[in-house]
Amino acid sequence: PSIEKVVTPTPTLDSTTSIFDAIEYLIINDCEHAFVQHEGEMAGIISASQLLENHKSQDMLALQVRDYMEPLLTIKANELRARAAEIMSEHGVEFIAVTNQNGVLLGVASLGNLNS
Repeated sequence: PSIEKVVTPTPTLDSTTSIFDAIEYLIINDCEHAFVQHEGEMAGIISASQLLENHKSQDMLALQVRDYMEPLLTIKANELRARAAEIMSEHGVEFIAVTNQNGVLLGVASLGNLNS
């Protein structure tokens, strides 16, 4: 099965957004992930659960999402789920950005939802 069946819509946050504001935004908008844009370019991916897990006791207003984002790896929507899992495993990440054939970002697939 292709990966496009498990893509979730994903907002974009600026790399200078505080961890606190990023978590608040993701919770309010019922999103698990966000793309991170740095100086006009897509630079990475963050997840709410990852941010919450890593920053339980730290000052979330002083930290920025760029300090904790995963690299932006992409895959075309018509690729197989197994290929996406392989790429994520090779790079040690839990998320991959999914694009259409023209390279436009459609959303994110996570390692967890590839198996569902």
